[in-house]
Amino acid sequence: MAKNDTLLLDGIIDDKVRESGLPRDEAFENFAFEQVLKSFDPTQEEIEFGWVDGGNDGGIDGFYTFINGVLLQEPKTYNWPRKGGALDIWIISCKHHDTFKQDTLNNIFPTIEELLDFRKSAQDFNGEYSGAVLKAREITVQAYRKTAGSAPSICFHFVYASRGDKSELGANIEARGNQIKRFVGEYFSNAEVELEFLGATELVEKFRKNRVILELPYAERLSGAQGAEVLLVPIDAYAKFVSDEHGNLRRYLFDSNVRDFLGENRVNEDIARSLQEVDSPDFWWLNNGVTILATSAYNLGKTLFGYSIELHDVQIVNGLQTTQSIFNYFKSQSASTKERCVLVKIVVSEDDAIRDKIIQATNNQSPVEIAALNATDKIQRDIEAILERHDWYYERRKNYYKNIGRPATRFVLPIQLAVGVVAIYRKAPAKASSLKTRFMRNPASYSSVFSDKFPLELWPKIAEIMKAVEHGLAICVSHSKNGHGSRMIGAWRGPVALCVMAKLNGTFNLSISMIMAADGQQIFDRVEEVFSELQAIKGNRQLEKAKGRPLEGRDGQGFNSLCQQFAVRHGLAGEAVIGKWVLPTADPSDSLALKRAERPIRKQTEKLPSPAEGGFVIKPRREIEVSEELLTQFDELLPPQPWPPGTAKMVREKLDLSQKVAMKCITKLIVMGKRHNQYHGVVVNRDGIIVAVDKSRADSKYIVGEQYREFANK
Repeated sequence: MAKNDTLLLDGIIDDKVRESGLPRDEAFENFAFEQVLKSFDPTQEEIEFGWVDGGNDGGIDGFYTFINGVLLQEPKTYNWPRKGGALDIWIISCKHHDTFKQDTLNNIFPTIEELLDFRKSAQDFNGEYSGAVLKAREITVQAYRKTAGSAPSICFHFVYASRGDKSELGANIEARGNQIKRFVGEYFSNAEVELEFLGATELVEKFRKNRVILELPYAERLSGAQGAEVLLVPIDAYAKFVSDEHGNLRRYLFDSNVRDFLGENRVNEDIARSLQEVDSPDFWWLNNGVTILATSAYNLGKTLFGYSIELHDVQIVNGLQTTQSIFNYFKSQSASTKERCVLVKIVVSEDDAIRDKIIQATNNQSPVEIAALNATDKIQRDIEAILERHDWYYERRKNYYKNIGRPATRFVLPIQLAVGVVAIYRKAPAKASSLKTRFMRNPASYSSVFSDKFPLELWPKIAEIMKAVEHGLAICVSHSKNGHGSRMIGAWRGPVALCVMAKLNGTFNLSISMIMAADGQQIFDRVEEVFSELQAIKGNRQLEKAKGRPLEGRDGQGFNSLCQQFAVRHGLAGEAVIGKWVLPTADPSDSLALKRAERPIRKQTEKLPSPAEGGFVIKPRREIEVSEELLTQFDELLPPQPWPPGTAKMVREKLDLSQKVAMKCITKLIVMGKRHNQYHGVVVNRDGIIVAVDKSRADSKYIVGEQYREFANK
């Protein structure tokens, strides 16, 4: 069997050599790293980050440090966990030999002896080590020291991979391996130490798991209709299903989910509470459960350990919040073994179109930003990939990069790219200033902005331009007295970006090649100058209309005029193209229907006999109905009281509601007792007792627990 596996492995490596152009031994190393680290779903860039093979490597080919399943690359900017967590250090040696050799372990032993003595600095080492090895070691030291106070679990994983037969491993090699484990265990008394030999058979087995074939145990099968399964799965079995052999969350199972874990919000706190309360009803009574997509499913029926089903190409497309909460619960030491279940719906289909519809439908039933519903589109994945190559992190899935510790300053949102394309490439500054994510609902408008016809390298350049402009504008408005700095940046970033680019290139008729040649620093250096000039043009134009009112939001088309006057002032070509592009729609009737659907509810007048005829003109209000689901969504987004000014507006904009519907939601929540009345920073319950006070806004005479004196007049 081992010889057959060696033939299979050599065939796989042949493909890798053809695809990558790497020498055979390097292609083998790359392949081995992919299989060893598969549970972490590393990108090629991440694999290369810890690939330290070369001169003075001390026998180490791969050196990786993970915190909570995330590869640590930049300790200075990493968001360190406050408590707990898991620290995993992987030290890998790969040899393209057809046997395991003791020399490999003999070479690595003195290296480990020096590198893992954290009391030593690089200057104290007896051996010579490459810069890559020293950098990888320093990252491990930083991780160990930074997490020491939070008492993390620590595990050192040593791997020796070759084309050999593990069953023929010599006793001397095993003994040397055990010596390494004992030595590291003495250095780190609270750490686990593992050493694994991977031969051809083991590497091929890991490679075959590439399709994500997993077995899911279940307690009850509620339905088994063709193409679907509905199961009740014990929560402890589900926690194991989403965990790899090292206890890490299989993050690759959520690649088709439109958002990542949202942290300790109200919903997730309720989920955690329902898990922790032993006497609570069964978990699936209180939770919507999860939806899994698979290309095939085989019901194994009753097995030795109970009932189970085998799933191929697993993707969890809805229920990430539930899954992460269950995973966190079982990572804690207080997890109860009481039998409880989670509801799991499995949809089986190989049709990509059907799978995409399911992903969108399952994620459209709870408050999700509109942009997120397109998160799994190919163009969005392509944009994410190309941006990451330029160290930008594209938030196509909300909170994904935040949860894995990437620096927030490098985050790029879909709306930022959309504004950049509309303003700079489409030359439509007015449309860019008012662009909202709702445009992504319409396939025609969406594809005109996120076009797969654009060269992929355009997207990182758009990100660079828009980030430079926003940074410059943030400095400009930092001393703004009107308190609307973020709104001003949102409104002005598109027009300013267009004018800066036009001034640098001498024309508004910007081509893709001009955009691709842009330099972020040059753009940043001109933002203040251009912004000030546009403000001056605005101040000199139609003073009687603009006096005391911000232009953005009330006179969107004015941005086209500002840019045209800017062109005339500087003698820039291409003035005629400014504002000519129109955001397309798939069908004019669809667009009209959409506008009608979004139109705020208005008062209706019923015509009755006139006063002269002895009658009255009555203007009854149309009753605004809000669903329980909408109330729940609204309530989840509201922060604890007292609310700061603008809270209601913030929530209604996130849910895309009219002001009247938003106020109706707040009123109903107060009537239901879920929220309290609030008067200028003073929160008052139904009995007129003050329950909270915003001291920055309310008079000091208001004291929590006392009667609100003005209550009788309210």
